[in-house]
Amino acid sequence: MHMLYTPLSTEGTITEDEKRRTTKHKEENMKKRSWSGLLCLAMAAVMLAGCGGREKAGTSEPDKKTSGKNELVMGVSSSVTNLNKHLETMKEGWLMLGAVYDELYMKTDSETRYYLADSVELSDDGKTVTLKLKEDLKWHDGEPITADDVIFSLDVNADPDNGAGYANAVYIGDRPVSYKKADDLTVEITLPEPSASYVTILGTLPLLPAHVYGNDTDIKANSEANLKGIGSGPYKVKEFKNGECLELERFDDYYGDRPAIDKVVYKVIPDTSAQEVALQKGEINFMEVSSQAAADMYEGDKDITVHTFPEGRVNYLACNKFSDTFSDPKVKEAIYAALDGEEIVKGAYGADMGTAANTIFSNATQYHDKDIKGYEQDTGKAEKLVKETGLDGKTLKLVYNQDRAFMKETALIVQQQLKDVGIRLEVEGMESNGFFDRVFGDASDYDLYFNGYGAFGDPDEVISGMFDGTWGINLEVSEDQLDLWKQGRSAADDKERAGIYKELQEKAVEDMSIYPIAYPNYVFATSSSLEGADELQTNPVFEDYTKLSFK
Repeated sequence: MHMLYTPLSTEGTITEDEKRRTTKHKEENMKKRSWSGLLCLAMAAVMLAGCGGREKAGTSEPDKKTSGKNELVMGVSSSVTNLNKHLETMKEGWLMLGAVYDELYMKTDSETRYYLADSVELSDDGKTVTLKLKEDLKWHDGEPITADDVIFSLDVNADPDNGAGYANAVYIGDRPVSYKKADDLTVEITLPEPSASYVTILGTLPLLPAHVYGNDTDIKANSEANLKGIGSGPYKVKEFKNGECLELERFDDYYGDRPAIDKVVYKVIPDTSAQEVALQKGEINFMEVSSQAAADMYEGDKDITVHTFPEGRVNYLACNKFSDTFSDPKVKEAIYAALDGEEIVKGAYGADMGTAANTIFSNATQYHDKDIKGYEQDTGKAEKLVKETGLDGKTLKLVYNQDRAFMKETALIVQQQLKDVGIRLEVEGMESNGFFDRVFGDASDYDLYFNGYGAFGDPDEVISGMFDGTWGINLEVSEDQLDLWKQGRSAADDKERAGIYKELQEKAVEDMSIYPIAYPNYVFATSSSLEGADELQTNPVFEDYTKLSFK
């Protein structure tokens, strides 16, 4: 299962060894590649030992028949450190725990898919939510799932010291919701103000078993319970080796469809090349694809299938409002007119890894309007404004997070496009902590920056940080946008909300608040024998593992 926001992507590049596979080289390069290939095979052999019991790795010839039909093995670059999904913040962790914890339900603009919940109702005044669980639900230890577990899970997130990841289920803005148990399967939640988005947000809550934690909401201190991983999903924890692997087995008392696959194993393989070797040998059935070159290579292999889903994210360019450069609004206008978003995405991301953005909503956000025109390149206008504003006599500075995928490539293309209209741009990559300290503060020693935000699901959850200050104080939004945001979060009617959010998307383009550049994709490669991957739904990881099977 998953949260409403997405984590930062891990930047990945294709090694020289990968490139050599697709071209002919001189004999000395072939020798180098063979040594590197042997090293990757050795690394894969070490990583694949342990959970799952399959240790057949390290041979020089690929053996694509090693993967059992009843076992799905997924390669991941890093590991969870505990098995409590409320404490997990990274995409790899959400992937590893997705089959262990079910959500209440998933609400989109077209349907509601129910999991633990039997129903959810919002009162006519938009202030009371009634949640009812399915009957006869069981935790992985056989104990019943009840309204007490819903109350406990909400209590956990109401405690700010926990740092749990679902605080938006107990707060509307900075105002707490109240809740009570109506009966063994029903909880009533009272909101401090009408909020149509709350119903969507509540659905993503994975429940925690109150009995395992002894009803103690201080979950961070309960390391023993956090390592048990007693969940509600189609698979239960069989073995966990921190930093190595997590093995799950089918939960036979699961309330939903019976999973076709007996076991799911997550192997921690930090090296991308070692993951690739394992995938090609059939020792893993899944790995994330981090570059267009890798996607192209896998698409040429009949034994591997590449899958692409919208990641639910917006990567954007923003102007630092504390920089004196933007005292003249025509400066921002000149920069936006100089850029070609389609070419930026084509050059930096590639055809599979992302699409050009047109609004502050992603293509996975409810009420996203694909027909709204974003910013269009007009180099003649840009050149004229550059001269009018004196930009041709200045050097601007752009900072970006060097730990995030595609940012460096994007920076270089933007640098060239600005140069083409007479704007000199210096680019600086920074490590994550230093970058966020800089752009979330009031520093004035840079002019432009790249950033991104999770944008899957309800618009209020997607863009609230733009208006409540949590994305930093150096973003400028107009009063008109702020008013529209407030209207959208309180409107209860879907049709009314759609109209409000269409206007907000148009207004954000008009006001030039940010320059949305790309909607990244979540791309992964699987063994071609694995079926159902295209039906999984992602946010940004798999929603329903029962869809998977082997041919």
